[in-house]
This record gives sequence, structure tokens and C-alpha cells, in this order.
Amino acid sequence: MMNRIAFAVAVAALSLPVKSEPLRFLTFNIWGDYFNNPVAEREAGVEATILNSRADVIALQEVTPNWYKSQMFLNLEKAGYAVVRGDESAALRRAAFTGKPTDEHINHEPLLYSKDRLKLLDSGTDFFHLKLQTSKSVTWLVLEDRKTGRRFAAFGTHFWWQHNGKESNAIRELNARHILWILADIRRKWGENLPAILGGDLNSRVTSSDHAMLRSKGFENAASHAEIRSPHCSHHGNPVRGKDGKWRGSLQSPERDKAKYSIDHIYYTKGIRALRHEIVTDQIALDVSDHSPVLVEFDLTF
Repeated sequence: MMNRIAFAVAVAALSLPVKSEPLRFLTFNIWGDYFNNPVAEREAGVEATILNSRADVIALQEVTPNWYKSQMFLNLEKAGYAVVRGDESAALRRAAFTGKPTDEHINHEPLLYSKDRLKLLDSGTDFFHLKLQTSKSVTWLVLEDRKTGRRFAAFGTHFWWQHNGKESNAIRELNARHILWILADIRRKWGENLPAILGGDLNSRVTSSDHAMLRSKGFENAASHAEIRSPHCSHHGNPVRGKDGKWRGSLQSPERDKAKYSIDHIYYTKGIRALRHEIVTDQIALDVSDHSPVLVEFDLTF
């Protein structure tokens, strides 16, 4: 018969939180296909970059119609990822769109998640400002770790792009505020302490006002708080097609290749701990986009 001490130890062990592997979150602006940079010439490299990351959740930006039609998403689904674009029709109605939807009105910011590790509980998408630009939106998920049962919200987004001073800064502040509204709604449904991770091309540096707004509501930037942080800038400029027809990218000059100039960011809220922040700078990633992917490992044992 189990003695009292052994019984107490067994009960205590059952009450301990279940440990899991760090959760890997990737954000990656894949450089559309607006600049005579066809999808077919880069999709293998983008796919390889995503798979090499071994990310559990992936936020993509600049996913144009041709990307959705490519083989890449089919291959990623075969590799175990689910692709979530959200209900675009409902998002258009919320944005007061009254015309006929076209390819411009697809969601350019889908999220992917590992079906083996994570269970999808809820999802949605919203367009920020269709009259200004149709391609800027936010997609969100509520996910549950299948092993531990821990839940969190994940956001993928792309903020307004221009840099003409106060006007553009104000638009990005509205983008940030929109996400905060969505998070408040999600927490009303799924719990006021539900942690959240936000990744995307915010088109702004960490010192700008949209970042200040996120921080004022409890978000922290992984590039500032992770235990291990990358010194690189996330934006390195357009790859160039060589005479051999292949794309070549490179890091910025040492003076500009600094973390403080990054415009791609991953934020997180209380209840999650950032372990490792990495700007992916291998040649495959540099060759396929003007943005380097940002990869962060999180401890979900909260």
C-alpha cells in the first residue's frame, strides 16, 4: 500500500503543469509578385524557408492571388500545416464594402499552424482600410496545445506602408488599435487572461507610436525581451535577378543592418515567455524576399 508521503508526492506531481516544447512563431513577408518577381521563380525558396523554420505558427504577408494558386500551399498542407484566411465575406461586410469582391479583396495575411501540435478553436479576419489599400489586414486564431491544453491567441498582420510623417503614423496607430479591439473581443469569449502573440510587417520601428500603443496594452516586443536576440535588421531590400535568371539577396551594410531598424516584429502578452528571437539570414531566405523572416521561440508553460 502506498504510504502517505508517496501518495502526497504522486498527487503533487499530478498537479504540476505539463511541460511542452517551446512554441516557434514565424512571421514572413514573402514579397508578393508586384515587381516583376514571379511566384514560380521563388516559391520553392519560400517554401523551404518556412519548412526549415520548423515553426508551429506562421504569419505571412503579401500573399497575392498567384501565391494562393501556387503549389506551395498544397505542399505546406501535405507537410502538416493548416492554412487559415478567415471569413473574407464577413470581413468585407464589417468594412462596409458594397461592391463586387475581386482578387484584390483576398486576405493577404493568412496564418498557418501545425495540425499535429495545435487545435484550432476560433478564427477570423478583418480588413483595416479598403479605401486606402485592400491588402492590409489582420488574421487571428485561438489555438490549443494538444499536449498541455494551454490556449493562446495568434495574430498575423501587415500595417500601412507609407512613411510621410504624422498622417501615416496615425494610420498605423489605428491598425494597432484595431488589433487591440479584436483581442478584447476574443478575451471576452475565451478568457480575460488569454495570452496573445502578434507577428507581422508593421512597417515601423519599435520606437514609433503604433508600437507604443501595443506596449501600453501589455504587449512586449520579443526583439527587446527575449533571452537571446538577433542583432540584424529584418528588412534588407529587394533581391536582384542576375544574368543567370536567379534572384540574389544580401544583408544591408553593417551601418544599417541593426535591430533598431527592423520593421517586422513579433509581440506577445503576459503569460508567455520569449526565449529566443532570430532574424533568419541564410541565403535561401535572402534570395526570395526583401524581408528576412523573424522567428521566436516561446515558453507556453504559464
